[in-house]
Amino acid sequence: MALADVTDPAAVNKAIAEFDALGREVFLEKYGFRPAKDYFVVVDGALYDSKAIAGVAHLHQHGILMSADEFSGGNSTVANRLAKLGFKVTRPATSPNWSVDELMLALDLYLRTRGQIPYNVNAKIVTDLSAELRSLRVFPDHVRASPSFRNPNSVSLKLYNFSSIDPEHEGQGMSHGGAGDVRVWEAWAHRPSDLAQAVALIRARGESDDSPTDTGEIEEYEALEGQILFREHRRYERDRKLVDRKKKSVREKTGRLACEICDFDSLDVYGIEGVIDVHHIVPLHKIGESVTTLSDLVLVCPTCHRVLHKHRPIITPAELRSKRS
Repeated sequence: MALADVTDPAAVNKAIAEFDALGREVFLEKYGFRPAKDYFVVVDGALYDSKAIAGVAHLHQHGILMSADEFSGGNSTVANRLAKLGFKVTRPATSPNWSVDELMLALDLYLRTRGQIPYNVNAKIVTDLSAELRSLRVFPDHVRASPSFRNPNSVSLKLYNFSSIDPEHEGQGMSHGGAGDVRVWEAWAHRPSDLAQAVALIRARGESDDSPTDTGEIEEYEALEGQILFREHRRYERDRKLVDRKKKSVREKTGRLACEICDFDSLDVYGIEGVIDVHHIVPLHKIGESVTTLSDLVLVCPTCHRVLHKHRPIITPAELRSKRS
């Protein structure tokens, strides 16, 4: 008994028909197969776990089920066999890992449509998101130009991945969500309205790659909220007019330019005034809702500024200051 014995396309179609009749979860459980991660048979926009389909096709053609541990070849071998029989089979993506920005857009769509429709590769919401992700200026033009980059198949799989994380989803997801999927789910799934605001800003700013004006501050922060939101956040922090007005205001009120968290003053320590950053305290997903005022800005030393940006969960300057007491 070997995979090469599966030679009849009709047997494969019978397996696919049974998959449709039983539903994915019941079909996989009945025949003892685990969910696929990369290789799927694609028929009319629907995705079918290739290894399970091949094993059950052997049953329909020869009366004997090929169980998951009886395949001599790997998933790519299964895919090749089904492809030779005329079936379209997906392959592992060669595109870069999904960025936080992209995952946020996908999660927003998933939360708005969960349980309502299947995420078939031909579904309009899938093809629309695919086109949007390909226009998002997170990755270089040559990467986004690749036909495999965020194509409808990869978008469909990503949406199904979220169902494997979703505690409200009763069945199995298309595959186990990756670490990035889980982090974005934990950060945003419980606050969909905030996510919707963030996604709206990503869409508004995502097709521009303008760099913020340099203020000479250290730029080593990790943007776990996504590159586009963080870039917009830094635009406010690097607005030279705002920075100068904030420093002038603080100097007039206090007579010094000291960190509002640790009280470091470069003039006292090094004899050089103004080694200080400006931090924009408005949450990233709310940036753009109103005009930034001086009260939205705080003066922080470069070290405290870095901690504010790297701390997870997100922390305010007041909360960080309280940790020091």
